[in-house]
Amino acid sequence: MRQETSTARSRELGHELRRVRKRAGYSGTEMARMLGWGLPKVSRLESGQREVLPTEITDYLARARATPEELAELVALASGAHNHRLQFHAAGQPDALRTLTLLEARCKSITTYSPDLVPAHLQTDAYIQAVFRRYGHTAGPEFDAAVAARVKRQTAIFTRHSRPALTLYVHEDALCATLDDPAIMYEQLLHLQLSSELPHCRIRVVPASNDTFDSRHDFTIFRHEVDQPVLHVDALTASLFLEDDTEIAFYQEFLNHVDAAALDRHESREWLASRTRELEPRTHVHARRWPQDSRLVHQPR
Repeated sequence: MRQETSTARSRELGHELRRVRKRAGYSGTEMARMLGWGLPKVSRLESGQREVLPTEITDYLARARATPEELAELVALASGAHNHRLQFHAAGQPDALRTLTLLEARCKSITTYSPDLVPAHLQTDAYIQAVFRRYGHTAGPEFDAAVAARVKRQTAIFTRHSRPALTLYVHEDALCATLDDPAIMYEQLLHLQLSSELPHCRIRVVPASNDTFDSRHDFTIFRHEVDQPVLHVDALTASLFLEDDTEIAFYQEFLNHVDAAALDRHESREWLASRTRELEPRTHVHARRWPQDSRLVHQPR
């Protein structure tokens, strides 16, 4: 039997169908029997390995007692009416996008290039808040929820049973900014130094002196054991998810140039330590302890 192509959209749809089924208390076998399907069809659908008609999704969700909102959203996702490729969100806050969180939960490696900010995966709480204020968000329940969503993303990555390999290319300009308070960047740099010691986390500083390439947006390539890579481009108020081989190849070639220009892992650690020492006198805090971030403790060395 021909293996159907798995895409980020089909895997997301399958994940949601499985969630709704389990919430209803049905096993895969029971769902197959109620629908008159074979169990392999249900299994392939829920794993994202099988495309189905929107009418089949409607039958599935009706049996699983989905809400009207879930029915409308998932039928749209199955039919292609949902714009899975381009998804909108509040400025600088893609963290609650289901597509993004599922990619981070299932990939084997994450490679990010960040020209203006410390990558979201390793931002401290104070840095997150400063960035959100920079984007015009103000204090309140929504602000707190957005910060919590980013912290939740980070925690999920660092506490995964099989942690993904992280390679983070950070432009020097992003590390020289001070945002609201030099103390925020000081502790952020300490956090990066601590993170760089983890075996699955590689931080590479990209010198500002190199001007052979340019990118205006953060982007991340997610790679998987079997499924094709997925590219996430963060365009401030929208996220673009790409899977086309040509598009992936373009960004990979860009990363090859970045990699050639970036400091190696050891040089990057030394750069971070030097920048931290430069910044310390401006923080009015001396003999600071390295932050014991709960997202990094108990990590294997």
